[in-house]
Amino acid sequence: MSAENTEVSKCPVAHLRSPEQFNPFTPDFSQTPQKALMTAQAEQPVFFSPVMNMWVVTRHDDLKAVMQDTETFTSGGAFSAPAVVSPEALKIIGGLDHPAFRYSLVNSDPPAHTRFRNTFQRTFTPRQVAILEPQIRELIHQLLADLRTNKRAEVIKTFCDQLPLLTICRLIGIADADAPNVKRWSADFIRIQNPGWSIEEQRVIGQSILDYYGYLLNLVKHYTSHSAENLICSVIEARRNDDEPLSDEELAGLISGLVLAGHETTAALIGNTLYSLLSQRQLWDDFCQNPDRIPAAVDELIRHGGPAIGLFRRTSRDAVVGEVTIPKDSVVWIAYLAGNHDPTQFPNPEQLDFGRDNSGNHLSFGHGIHYCIGAVLAKLEVRLVLEELTTHYPSLHLEPGHMVTPASNFMLRTYQEMVVTIDESPTQ
Repeated sequence: MSAENTEVSKCPVAHLRSPEQFNPFTPDFSQTPQKALMTAQAEQPVFFSPVMNMWVVTRHDDLKAVMQDTETFTSGGAFSAPAVVSPEALKIIGGLDHPAFRYSLVNSDPPAHTRFRNTFQRTFTPRQVAILEPQIRELIHQLLADLRTNKRAEVIKTFCDQLPLLTICRLIGIADADAPNVKRWSADFIRIQNPGWSIEEQRVIGQSILDYYGYLLNLVKHYTSHSAENLICSVIEARRNDDEPLSDEELAGLISGLVLAGHETTAALIGNTLYSLLSQRQLWDDFCQNPDRIPAAVDELIRHGGPAIGLFRRTSRDAVVGEVTIPKDSVVWIAYLAGNHDPTQFPNPEQLDFGRDNSGNHLSFGHGIHYCIGAVLAKLEVRLVLEELTTHYPSLHLEPGHMVTPASNFMLRTYQEMVVTIDESPTQ
C-alpha cells in the first residue's frame, strides 16, 4: 500500500486488542475472511482499522441499521474511497468525478440513486429474467463440453466465470465476442480498489477503465439508432417518456457497474457454492437424490457462500453504531460477510443448514434502497447450475490432491481455480 494510503487519523476509541492484525489486504485474510471477521465481531463489533484507515462494522443488526440510514451513511462517492483507490490510476481516469464512478447505483444517493434505479427496475424485472432460463440451461452444458470429453476440467475460469458473464452480456446487449474484454475491464475495475499495485500497473488499470467506459458509451450510442431486444434498448425506449431521461453518459456509467455486479459476484457465488457442496459430499449427494430441495436451499447457500465481503459508506455526521461513535466524514466498511456469519442471527454460522427458517435474512445482496437489483438473476443462475449439474453430472467431485486456492481480494470472496472430475459418462 502506498504511503499516502496508510496515513491514519488517531482513533478516538479503544481498538481491538491487536487492530493491526486485522488486515484484509493479506493472503491470510483471503483464506478464511469470515473467521477474521467473526473474531472482530466477538471482540469489538465496531472498530477503527489503522491498516484500512476506515471504520469496520460487523454485527448483522448494526449492518442493517447502517444500510437503512442512508442520510447518515451515504453511498455517494463511497465506493471510490480515496483510502483505497489507486492514486495513479485516478490520475489517468481524471479523478473520482469520472462517469464510471459518478453514475453508479452503489456509488450514489437519492435523488440521483432513485432516478437511476427506477429506470432500470422498469426493464430489469423478474419476468424478464425468467425468460432467460432456457438460454442459461443450454449455456451450462455448452460450457461443460471439456468436462464431458476429458472427464476433467478447471471450472472457475471455464464455467463459473463464463456462465454469468455471457448471461449478463446477452441480457445487456453485449456481443459474445466482446465478453473477454468485458471480463478484463471488470477485473481492473475491482483491482483499482485493492492497494499494492506498482505505479505502472495503476496506470494500466486506469487506462483499462477508460477503455471500458468508452466501449459502453459507443454501445449506447449505437443502440440509440439500432433497436434490438436487450436491456440497453429497453432503457433507451423507456427514457423517451421520462421527465428527466438518462443521458448516454449516465447510461454507460450505470451499465458498467451493472455488468460488473452481474457477473463477478455471481461467478464467485457459483464457485463458492460448488466448493461447499463438493467438499461436503453428503450435501451434494442429497441434492442429486432430491433435486426438489434445491430451490429452497438457494438462500442458505448464498448466506454461507456469499461472495461480497464488504462495501463502503461515508458518514455525513457523527453516528453512534453499537455504542461506538463514528466521526463525521469517516469511511465505513460494512462487512456483509460478517453479518452472514453472526451467530446471534445464524447459530453455527459456519455450517450449511438447509433447515434454517431465516436464511433469507442474509446480507449478501445488501439491504434497503441499495439491495442488489440483479439478485433475482443471481438466484436463478445458482439454482439452474445445481439442477443441471446434479441431474447430468451426479458423480462430479473435486480432483483429489488439487489445492483449491482463494483469490487475494478484500472485497470479493472467490477462488483462483478449481479442478473437478467425473467418474463416468454424464447422463443425457
